[in-house]
Amino acid sequence: MVSPGTYEFGPNNGRLLVHVNREGFAKKAGHDLITEIKNWSAKATIAENPAESTFTATADMSSFSVVEGVGGVKPLSEGDKADIKKNATQKVVTKHDITFESSAVQPQGDNAATVSGDLQLMGKKNPVQIKLSESNGKVTAKFTVVQSKWGIKPFSAMMGALKVKDEIPVEIEATLPE
Repeated sequence: MVSPGTYEFGPNNGRLLVHVNREGFAKKAGHDLITEIKNWSAKATIAENPAESTFTATADMSSFSVVEGVGGVKPLSEGDKADIKKNATQKVVTKHDITFESSAVQPQGDNAATVSGDLQLMGKKNPVQIKLSESNGKVTAKFTVVQSKWGIKPFSAMMGALKVKDEIPVEIEATLPE
C-alpha cells in the first residue's frame, strides 16, 4: 500500500505511452504504434482514507513521438514517424493541452484503485475511469480514450481501407518518488 502523502510524476520518473492501433481492410499496410508523450506531469495526493485521495495530470500532445511501429508492409522510417506526428498534431488532436482531475477513488484491495474523473481533450471534458495499481514501488495507470467522444475523427487513409481504431489505450508507468 502507498503511504499517505503527495507524489509527483513526470518524464523524470515515468513514461506516458499512447497505443494507436489500426483496423480496416488494408490494416496490414499500416503499423500499430506505440507513442510517448514527453511533456507531462501528474500529482497524487494519497489520504489516510484512500477513497479521499486526489489525482491530477496534464500532458502536452505536441510533445509526443513515435517510439515503435509494429506490423506493416515495410519498417517505419524516420520520415514516416515525422509524418505521423504532423498528421496527429495538425489534423487529429489540434488542441494540445490535455488535463485530468479526479472526482472519486474506489480502492480495490491494498495495491489497486479505480479513479474516476474528467479528462479534458480538444476543449471537451468527458468522464474516464483509470485503473491504478502499485507493485514494488512501480505504479501503473491504464485507461482508454474513445476519440469520437471528444469529437475526434480517427485518422484514415486509402479511402477508409486503413484507419486508426476509435479506442486508444493510454498507459502511465512510473516509479514512486522516495
